[in-house]
Amino acid sequence: MRKILDKWYFSMLIIPIVLTYLTDYIKLPIIFANWEYSIIASMTILIGILLFELKTLSNRLKIVSEKPKKADKKIIRELLETLNIDKFQEEILRQDAWNGYYRDDIHRIIEFQEKAKLIGYKTSNEKVNNLINQFLAKLDDFTQYSSVRVSGQGDWLMPFKNNTDIHPHEKIKKETEEMNALTKKSFIELENLMKYLRDKDYI
Repeated sequence: MRKILDKWYFSMLIIPIVLTYLTDYIKLPIIFANWEYSIIASMTILIGILLFELKTLSNRLKIVSEKPKKADKKIIRELLETLNIDKFQEEILRQDAWNGYYRDDIHRIIEFQEKAKLIGYKTSNEKVNNLINQFLAKLDDFTQYSSVRVSGQGDWLMPFKNNTDIHPHEKIKKETEEMNALTKKSFIELENLMKYLRDKDYI
């Protein structure tokens, strides 16, 4: 900003003098032959230059502000390591809820949810925080819905499909289909988040 002001003050003093001086030796347009007209024309030109400089500075500041900070990259790396994207895709997205979920995979999601909601895991980039929150919202929908529709069986969390007297088959089928739909919605938000992180060099 200081460089722009230096150019502005210097030009405001020099250009009118130069234009008026040159008029005595070179046939310039009539607007430059008069001192007052010269001032007006110079100011118009200078305002245009100033606006261009401010626009350029604004673009540079935007690029700098979007450049990921080391602390933010560390936060993102820790969150993604906790979630384990490959496991999420293989064991949650591609897993039919009818066959249940491996307990550790669900626990990993819950650990990610708890960690991502802590203030210490908020980045300085509002866009990144919003994308994480959108993903979290869909994950919350999935975990809240599935938590009361599965039970532990060894290392697995299984839908209530073995006791058809209490839980009709068709009801369980619809519930597991809804779980599958919720995981797909979650993954869409995860893809949006990952695309932004890659585009902005967070990962």
